[in-house]
Amino acid sequence: MFTKLSQLGVLGMNARIGSYMLPHNKRADYPSVDDKVITAERAEALGIPVPENYAILETFGSLKKLPDILAKYSAFVIKPARGAMGNGIMVITEHSGSVFTRADGRKENIEAIRYHISYILSGFYSINGYSDKAIVQYKIQTHRALEPVAFGGVPDVRVIVHKGFPVMAMMRLPTKKSAGRANLHQGGIGVGIDMLTGTATQGVDGTRSIRMHPDTGKNLGGIRIPEWQKILHLSVMGYELSGLGYLGADIVLDDEKGPLMLELNARPGLAIQLANMIGLRKRLSLFEKEDPAGISPEQRVQKALEIISTHQ
Repeated sequence: MFTKLSQLGVLGMNARIGSYMLPHNKRADYPSVDDKVITAERAEALGIPVPENYAILETFGSLKKLPDILAKYSAFVIKPARGAMGNGIMVITEHSGSVFTRADGRKENIEAIRYHISYILSGFYSINGYSDKAIVQYKIQTHRALEPVAFGGVPDVRVIVHKGFPVMAMMRLPTKKSAGRANLHQGGIGVGIDMLTGTATQGVDGTRSIRMHPDTGKNLGGIRIPEWQKILHLSVMGYELSGLGYLGADIVLDDEKGPLMLELNARPGLAIQLANMIGLRKRLSLFEKEDPAGISPEQRVQKALEIISTHQ
């Protein structure tokens, strides 16, 4: 089985770490992506559009100000600065008086939100278990072109970037099971994307191939991702921001603001191979001899598409 998977160019976890993460990602560069506050600050310095952070809560004492902070916003997202796999994210879609409505329809009061943030501050969702910061952030407005396949949340696009070149992408869609979060570990579904056209191909739910969204019943194949070139451009800018030679860039498409860099990941998962029915190692190998030095992000995007097109 291992030999067959290798022949298909499938990348496994050990090879991902040994052949890509360790050689291309310096430990000193990890904080730029592991801490979402730092990522946002560096993105803004480079002119990369990101969702606005309304507030950063760093101490338990700051929870006293929570009612005043949240009173300004009718919708928002609360997330841990150092969280992973979608853990600890709370999406509030409506705020009326003392009632906060979550993406899945559940109602919460201020005490429940304060309790959730206290868990974040204690490091309950942190990558390393250390104390953390809680971010209150602008809630993305789903782009109208993606609404038919967005169940209770906002889709995002994950792009694998190697040596500054975009090599493979998938769209991640929220579901009822994922409680409106576009994260595969929480029950979201992945959809392969044709890199050349930005068109969705087929979906995957866990390890099961699917053609339709499990909740909306809409076909997944054939969806054209708006502003595809800009999405790829933002993705490769993750290389400038972080210095990481192997990363996953998560881009969201806001209906008013357009593509925004949501976050970067130094340890991107491997389900993107299932969504695209393409081995990631095979695709990555096309870029091993490429050197990003002296090449602009726009040029790297175009060169990547030319390389992929040649080996289709």
